Amino acid sequence: MYSFQYSIHHTSKKPNTLSGDCYFVKTYDDTALVSIADGLGSGPDARNAAEKIIQEIEKQAQGNGSPLALLKEGNRSLYGSRGSVVGIAMVDIQRQKVSYAGIGNITCLTISPRRKKQYLISNPGFLNGRPFNGTERYLPFHPDDTIILFSDGIELPENWEYIVTSRLAPETIIQRLVKEMRLINDDATLIIGRWHKEKRV
Repeated sequence: MYSFQYSIHHTSKKPNTLSGDCYFVKTYDDTALVSIADGLGSGPDARNAAEKIIQEIEKQAQGNGSPLALLKEGNRSLYGSRGSVVGIAMVDIQRQKVSYAGIGNITCLTISPRRKKQYLISNPGFLNGRPFNGTERYLPFHPDDTIILFSDGIELPENWEYIVTSRLAPETIIQRLVKEMRLINDDATLIIGRWHKEKRV
């Protein structure tokens, strides 16, 4: 029996203002969905665009769907908005794979306990309701591997690999990363998650 454990760091460009980043994380049986949207620019218009597509992803999401299908559904909600970059990952522990689709500068990667990194690349551009070229990418994902998803307001510290592959809980890992990383003047979202095998009682 596995449970998906994760933690999130989410801040706005300026204190006490709306962040232009939004996120959604949910577990469907053996699949965890992790997504980040970063509205173009900052402030209310950026927030509105990011919020629209995350709400649509949340509405349409099912454990047996696909990230690219969700991108297409979400894209429709952005017509007439400023636009947003988006990344969606689905981590299936039963099939031991991660599938990913993204548009724009959202970073997604996996890292094994032995610090083997593998990146899932987003297509260039942004979503604004118009047709787009998207690609769904796949990687193996084993128990104890970690998935990392973040927007361009995050710059991981040099020693991030050692922090992430420690046996610490995701919440503690996030705290250590935030403490050590260089701050960027931008909205920022970082999500770290892994499937954890529950001990039988």
